[in-house]
Amino acid sequence: MALVAGVLLAGAAPILGQQDQDYEVGPSDLLRIVVLGQPEMSGDFTVEADGLLNFPLLGTFKASEMTAKGLEKKLTALLADGYLRRPQVSVIVKEYRSQRVFVTGEVQRGGPIALKGDRSLFGLLAEIGGLGSDLDREIIVTRAPRSPTQARLAEMLPEAALGRGDPPPQPVSAPEVIRVSLRDLQSSAVGKNLILRSGDTIRVPPVPKVYVSGHVARPGPYPYHEGITVLQVLNVAGGPTERGSSGRVRVMRIVDGKKVESKAQLTDVLHPEDMLVVPERLF
Repeated sequence: MALVAGVLLAGAAPILGQQDQDYEVGPSDLLRIVVLGQPEMSGDFTVEADGLLNFPLLGTFKASEMTAKGLEKKLTALLADGYLRRPQVSVIVKEYRSQRVFVTGEVQRGGPIALKGDRSLFGLLAEIGGLGSDLDREIIVTRAPRSPTQARLAEMLPEAALGRGDPPPQPVSAPEVIRVSLRDLQSSAVGKNLILRSGDTIRVPPVPKVYVSGHVARPGPYPYHEGITVLQVLNVAGGPTERGSSGRVRVMRIVDGKKVESKAQLTDVLHPEDMLVVPERLF
């Protein structure tokens, strides 16, 4: 798997004990249930489409619309009622199959995808793969507008509760747009491993490029990376031909929606989507 999978996958395994304590179990969710000392009652169990759970000895009962902690208490009470003495039960959500996100863009696996145990952006990207090794791009997460209740709660938060540099709460009617760079994910930057929510849309934009045209050996698009210079791009493109002039290279850049052309020095740092033009020699 080419993405950050190769870079960070060692730390991407879901931590099953870390989950939203308020999350309500839904249809198709995969649960890991452990009854201490009872291996025949322990394992992975799937909540049926109607919200029911089929469990050894107990048969079928409603499990949806309960938190994992609430389900633990219910199983403990049911098993203590004539089946086991002082049962100890643990329930965690292994896969949030009732919660789905939509993935689009340059990925091997797009479309609707069920969230796994940790529900993190990092874990999702490692799962879908296909992003290559280029870290100079952002992942864009679009989240549905918050409910009026959520908005009121956000307005009640004191400023001290917001992290330094955190954006103000979004208006209720506007979707929230969150941008996370692959470079931040690689460096394990604090707060960048976003916890996804059901209904989020994750877009993986194309790899940024720079373009070379004119009298070079191999004109065309080339991957952009932060800090890349005119000289580096020309070298990748095979350098100027015998008729090309490296001393008269021009760079074309879109600024505020307008095309701007200027003379380029070999040490100049390029921007994404810049185009280098290598003119013909004067003599």
